[in-house]
Amino acid sequence: MSRDEMQGLTRDLFASRISRRTFSTRAIAAGFSASAVSAFLAACGGDESSNPADSSGQITVWTWPDNDKTFEKTIPIFEKKFPKITVKVQAFDSSSYHDKLLASLVAGSGPDVAMVEIGNIAKFKGKPGFVDLAQSPYDAKQYKSNYAAYSWNYVADEQTGKIFTLPKNTGPGAMFYRRDLFQKAGLPTEPDAVHALLKDWDAFLSAAKKLAISSKQWMVATPGQIFNTMLAQAHLSYYDAGGNLQLRNPAYRTALQYTKNAWQAGFISPFKEWGTEWAATMQNGTIATYLYGNWFGGLLKSVYAKGTDGKWGVTDAPAFQGSSAYDSGGDFIGILESSQNKGAAWNFIKFVTQDPDSLKTMYLANDLYPAWSPALSQQWLNTSDTFYSGQQVNQIFSQVQAKMTPPVTNPNDPVVSTVMTSALQDLTQGNLSVDAVLDKAEQQIKAKTGK
Repeated sequence: MSRDEMQGLTRDLFASRISRRTFSTRAIAAGFSASAVSAFLAACGGDESSNPADSSGQITVWTWPDNDKTFEKTIPIFEKKFPKITVKVQAFDSSSYHDKLLASLVAGSGPDVAMVEIGNIAKFKGKPGFVDLAQSPYDAKQYKSNYAAYSWNYVADEQTGKIFTLPKNTGPGAMFYRRDLFQKAGLPTEPDAVHALLKDWDAFLSAAKKLAISSKQWMVATPGQIFNTMLAQAHLSYYDAGGNLQLRNPAYRTALQYTKNAWQAGFISPFKEWGTEWAATMQNGTIATYLYGNWFGGLLKSVYAKGTDGKWGVTDAPAFQGSSAYDSGGDFIGILESSQNKGAAWNFIKFVTQDPDSLKTMYLANDLYPAWSPALSQQWLNTSDTFYSGQQVNQIFSQVQAKMTPPVTNPNDPVVSTVMTSALQDLTQGNLSVDAVLDKAEQQIKAKTGK
């Protein structure tokens, strides 16, 4: 690149005709080293995030399936509102996504914007790599009261004050049930009556005697449906605030014992979660209840249970320790420090998490529940749904969201989650005792984490 060409490129940058990312790409392609370009940009001072209103150029967003399909519906709305910004989405396999994102942060590279799933928050919170949205010009603390209180706890570091992402969607958990199976069993089918029948886990197992048919029909799909729901209802994290593993908390033993009892009674299907046989149960009507977050409804309608409109209902889960509410998922979205177009990235993550058109589109397309509290009163979230036989399901989910409490997160949470998945197999298919399962799990966790 000649001196005149370099001067022209620099003029375009200062005039905001090109983004810092475009400047970097062209300068490096012309033979300048990445370190020299970074030093030059640093000497210029600031970046496009200093004036998000005037931002332009392209940004890249990383996520996992099927968020990319949802973005296909919302990005055209964003680009119409911000015509100077274009958005490119890249989706990576969910099993490797967060490790790939972590590696990019270590390398100081990656996209402008990235999503983080709720179970992986502790891998990134409090660590370098994401922009601190508490700082100017973002000043994200001003939005705290407008996000679901428990979801805000995931993104804000109480010790440092850093805000590393914004809450995107939450996962208020409830019980999805098949009205037709309850009717055939001579049981109530309306949500309030079903909850009264299944008021707690003892009542749940008692009703299962009428709903389960040996090797043909089951009360619940997987062991984790009982175990994970009970732990969430007990507000029990894998670790306490001091970093101590909580496997010896009595709630673990209780949840494991209820799971084992249900398995031995033949109330839990033998199918692997997310497997082909598991997926077929929703269409075939061979499982009476599913315990998941609001997002599960989107999968039922669009993937697993097409054409079963009117056969479904939603009610509160059986209570444990006096609580029916539980958290079952959620995701977050933030800006990487390495982004050369932070202004455009900020406009995008605010749009995704706050804009009424974005939130409405995500909910109507995939039942993705807003973390942005002002949306909860909107008509599109509070109408009857023919899929649920005319039920207004937000009457359930809004109350659950209001009752959910923030958990304690720990960087080793994914390790414990993997171990406990295997532990449930040992408990059920392996027929190990509760004590044996806890001993084995504790040993495996210590071997993998060193503590």
